[in-house]
Amino acid sequence: MRLSSKTLKMKIGLFKWYRNVSIAKKLYFTVGTMALLIAFELFVLIFSINTLSSVRAYVGGEGLWSKAQKDAMYQLLKYAHTHDEADYARFQEFMRVNLGDHKTRLELSKPHPDMAIARQGFIEGRNHPDDIDGMIRLLRRFHGDYYINKAITAWANADRVVAGFTTIGEELHEEISKSNPSQERITDLVNRIDPLNAELTPFEDEFSYALGEGSRWLENTVLHVLFFIALSVECTGLLLAWSVSRGIRKGLKEILVSSRAVAKGDFSVKAKAFSRDEIGILANDFNMMAEELERLGKENKEVNNSLEKKVRQRTAQIESKNKELEQFAYVASHDLQEPLRTISGFVELLQQQYKGQLDENADKFLDYLLQASERMKVLIKDLLDYSRIGREKESRQVDCNLLVKEVMADLDKIIADTGATVHASSLPVLQAYPTELKLLFQNLISNSIKFRKSNEVPTIDIGSVRENGHWKFFVQDNGIGIDPQFLDRIFIIFQRLHTRSEYEGSGIGLAHCKKIVEMHGGRIWAESTPGEGSRFFFTIGNELS
Repeated sequence: MRLSSKTLKMKIGLFKWYRNVSIAKKLYFTVGTMALLIAFELFVLIFSINTLSSVRAYVGGEGLWSKAQKDAMYQLLKYAHTHDEADYARFQEFMRVNLGDHKTRLELSKPHPDMAIARQGFIEGRNHPDDIDGMIRLLRRFHGDYYINKAITAWANADRVVAGFTTIGEELHEEISKSNPSQERITDLVNRIDPLNAELTPFEDEFSYALGEGSRWLENTVLHVLFFIALSVECTGLLLAWSVSRGIRKGLKEILVSSRAVAKGDFSVKAKAFSRDEIGILANDFNMMAEELERLGKENKEVNNSLEKKVRQRTAQIESKNKELEQFAYVASHDLQEPLRTISGFVELLQQQYKGQLDENADKFLDYLLQASERMKVLIKDLLDYSRIGREKESRQVDCNLLVKEVMADLDKIIADTGATVHASSLPVLQAYPTELKLLFQNLISNSIKFRKSNEVPTIDIGSVRENGHWKFFVQDNGIGIDPQFLDRIFIIFQRLHTRSEYEGSGIGLAHCKKIVEMHGGRIWAESTPGEGSRFFFTIGNELS
């Protein structure tokens, strides 16, 4: 597609501006451009993390919704047998969770919703207050998205079915409240509960599936966008640095060629000025000087010796200036390759030099800036490590016993600090990617130690069996365990089930494990009971291409 004449003129104008501005402004422009790209990368990262967190909150909310519905159904059945008003009151209490979420959905479907009503509905649905604003933003921003729209449709259908429970409960309460309740009528109402529950379950599954698919799509999109932006930062920095360096070298070369010709008495060789920056100005000044020398030489041959001396002196000065400019261009080109490191270095320098001299808020802000920079580096490193998994092309024979010993040596400090014991049965020698397989064992063992019970020494057992041409491994611990409803989510990137400080993490470790197992042609899963520890299984294929 051809560019419009207006767009083409703008691009030509921008190119001319960049070519003619001073070298200092070129450098400022280069650093500013890269800073904008990095800021945009941070914005994308923060937006993506917040969105994934909101999706996670909806998945958790669905669990609360489903549990409340099951509990309400149980209390209703119990009420039908006991005729105890306390059971009916508990039925109504559990139904308030479903009705609260229903209230929010209806309010947010309006063109101009009342946010207070929407928040109150989510609070009645027992959602965490810190998640509510993000959940509302997700629904309002992405209600037209395929996955979110599919989840909302499933939610609406589920609300329609749940309304049937309310109707049955009211009719059952009305019948039982009569002086002579009809057992036949009560039985008929009770028989209507199971069909409603069976009708509701597919909608609950559809809601969770739609959100899961959406989060996986967003995860892949974020990885691609972050990779593209990181590549753009590197390419932009290299391109601009190369452009500045090339312009300086090109202009200096012209001046040097012209100066050498003038030194030999040839005034016909002019230094071409490619821009109006310092180099271009220097080239024009040199040409003017050469022209003046040529005119003076023709007019007054008597002072030729004096003029030649002055030319040699001026040429020496120019060559000295050229060397300084070349050195400056080299240093500038080298330093522009690591702008983020430079920024971090200046922040640390400010802290070291002015610590205690600024006001309390300034010190605190510098700490926040440095901490945020370090967190960004760690998170981006984890994400890049995640994206690089699978690039190792050569597999070899790996002794898993030696590999586990290497992992234990790497984790020696944390094992010693916690008193953890690691038992590894006789493990096989197999064809695998050693670096990736080591990372797999390291993540599983360190997780077992991290998620230990507060007053119990971690015990970890590692073993393997041969099944259907594959090696099946297990890593078992005696830690805090995992709720069964979360076992399918823990291998999704950024899925953190714990928010307490002792269980901090990036939510990427088990996603690493899943990707490593899949590159070995296997699969990974977990079995766990809360409070009784967890057992992770994974398989490794027999042959690797």
